[in-house]
Amino acid sequence: MGYFLDVEHLETLEKQEKWNEARELLYKMWENEKLNSEKLIRLFSECWYVLSLWECCINKEKLSFYAFQNTLIECTEFGIQNHMKKPRFLCIAGYMISMFPNLFYVNGTDKSYAEWEQNGIDMLRESCEFDPNDRIAKVLFLGTKAGFTEYRKEKKLLRLELASFFPNETAIEQYFKEILNA
Repeated sequence: MGYFLDVEHLETLEKQEKWNEARELLYKMWENEKLNSEKLIRLFSECWYVLSLWECCINKEKLSFYAFQNTLIECTEFGIQNHMKKPRFLCIAGYMISMFPNLFYVNGTDKSYAEWEQNGIDMLRESCEFDPNDRIAKVLFLGTKAGFTEYRKEKKLLRLELASFFPNETAIEQYFKEILNA
């Protein structure tokens, strides 16, 4: 089973750079089954992906940064309230928060940035505690720590399994294949 929910037509929308349509498709899916953490993660990750590449690689024409950020924040708040015992949510949200904490709040301060970054790292750690066999969570968490020996060793072992964790070619799956294969 892949790490992300497989969503029909999503890859096509992404390749056509129809990011808003992709967000709307995923939002409707999640809205119909709000307590489904896999649908939440899929929507959450799509918004994060677009926002994280906003300044360099996303065709922003006809897109609203705030629409994507508001959806991301809504998903984050809902996930924190309802899915803090779900290792996959903790892993994905924790990683994404630790990478770009500034995307998870509006009108914050340096203190907000540091607090959100630490929250993300803590979520990754908790994910590993809930599911010690999740190799992706382990590698992502080890990547936040200072020592790189264990990180490199685990990442090398994980490379052999990347295709099974990320079998599709959606934007977020390609992203994780690239960062975990580097």
